[in-house]
Amino acid sequence: MASRMVRKVLDITLAAARSAQSFGATSWKYLKVEAVPPLTVGVFGGPIGKKMEMYAAKFTNKFINAIDGRIKEIDAEAERERQEMLAAIRAHENKLLAEAKAKEAARIKEIARKAAEAVKAAKELADKKKAELAAAKPKEDPKAKAKKTKPKGKGRKKQQKRRRK
Repeated sequence: MASRMVRKVLDITLAAARSAQSFGATSWKYLKVEAVPPLTVGVFGGPIGKKMEMYAAKFTNKFINAIDGRIKEIDAEAERERQEMLAAIRAHENKLLAEAKAKEAARIKEIARKAAEAVKAAKELADKKKAELAAAKPKEDPKAKAKKTKPKGKGRKKQQKRRRK
């Protein structure tokens, strides 16, 4: 919050400094021609005047560059904080996603365990039923089994004739 206010103040100061620089340059040119006393025109127009102009220009440029640099630092700090916050949010989302995946895997594992127990119980029950059926079923006589089969003799030929008609 404070950095935003400082940034706004620096923006206003920078705009004022830039406009003051151009205003100062224009004013200096006017003063050299119009307001300088007649005997000092050579001083202000000569090497001493050039040094004064260079000093003033250098000072204003340093001031403007310092303000501009501070504004860039504030912007970089705000961007760094924003990136850190986004990274923290992403890390939290990834943590929640990993927890959800772990819970889902545990749930699926539990379902698979219950299904395996159900299959095992069903298999045991089926084995029990088979054993009961095998114990209750009377043993067949091999001679009785032979009697149950159909003979392949005359009876079979008669059936085939009936089908043809």
